[in-house]
Amino acid sequence: MTPDEYKKILQRQAQRIKKAVTRNLPISIGKKAVDIYTENFQKEGFQNANFEPWKEVKRRQNPRTKGAAKKRKILTGKTGDLGRSIKYETGSAQVTIYSDVPYAAVHNEGLRAGRGKGFQMPKRQFIGDSLEVDEMIEREIDNVLNQILNI
Repeated sequence: MTPDEYKKILQRQAQRIKKAVTRNLPISIGKKAVDIYTENFQKEGFQNANFEPWKEVKRRQNPRTKGAAKKRKILTGKTGDLGRSIKYETGSAQVTIYSDVPYAAVHNEGLRAGRGKGFQMPKRQFIGDSLEVDEMIEREIDNVLNQILNI
């Protein structure tokens, strides 16, 4: 192989890497991160380095609660809107994961809720820094680079 042929191959690979980093990887990572965070609702806790279960809800502990309310998972509510609200937005070489419901931060961070004077919602994190997501990102980057570079 001549130096010019080698240079052309490297330039093509550099273009493929640039496209992957700026467009393809953010989309792929965004979809997989949303899946991981949505899964937290089924597991009723936050998967980080260790699984962090959410504090139990009073409605399931109340002996007078009957039917679906007694069995319904934590943070799913009657509609499941919070769990379905996790979305992603991509930019050039970046992805942002977010929830668009106004009460998401109250549950995720354990903030003061609008119910009664001084009611503090227990923290039930479902989105945020996570070792599981970080590892998924590394695997995605490795896979894409290995495919491009034929490693």
